[in-house]
Amino acid sequence: MLLRPRRPVDLDAIVRMNADPQVMLHIAAVGDPAMGREAVASRSFSHIARGLGYWSVFAREAPADFTGYVGLIPDGDAVDEIQLSYRFEARHWGKGYAGEAAACLLRHGFGTLRFAKIGVTTHPLNAASLRLAERLGFEAAPTDPDILIGDPPVPASRLQLTRDAWLRLTLPEA
Repeated sequence: MLLRPRRPVDLDAIVRMNADPQVMLHIAAVGDPAMGREAVASRSFSHIARGLGYWSVFAREAPADFTGYVGLIPDGDAVDEIQLSYRFEARHWGKGYAGEAAACLLRHGFGTLRFAKIGVTTHPLNAASLRLAERLGFEAAPTDPDILIGDPPVPASRLQLTRDAWLRLTLPEA
C-alpha cells in the first residue's frame, strides 16, 4: 500500500467512488450533493496546516490505481475532537488496505500530533467498518442522536480510541 496526501487530481476518483451504490450503502444517498466534486474539493484541503486532512491510498503493485482514502479530520466544531475517516472502492475491499492505511494515520495522530483521543463515526449496520475500528482498538463511545448517517438517516455509531490505549496496543511490554 502507498499513502500520500490527497491532491486535486484525486477528486475525480473520489467522486466516482462516491457514485457507487455499494460503497455508499451505509454513508449517504448516491447523488447527495455533499458527496459531489465541489463539496469534496471544498473540504479536502482545509485542515492541512494542522497536520490533518485526507490521504489517498494506492496498491503498491499498481501505484497509479486509486484504491480509496483515509483521513484525520475535525469531528464537528471542537478544535481538539478528531475523527478517523476511511472509504475504499468496493473492488479493493478485504485486501487489508483500510487497516494498514488507518494504522498509519493513527501513528500520525497519536505519535506526531499527540492527540488524546480519536473517534470513528459509522453506520450501525456497517459491519465491516465496525470490525475495522474494533481491530484497530476503538471501543464504543456514547451515541449522539443528532449525528445521523445513511439514507434514510439513522443515529451513527460512535467509537473512540485514546492515546493511552493506543500506546498499550502498539508498544511491546518491557
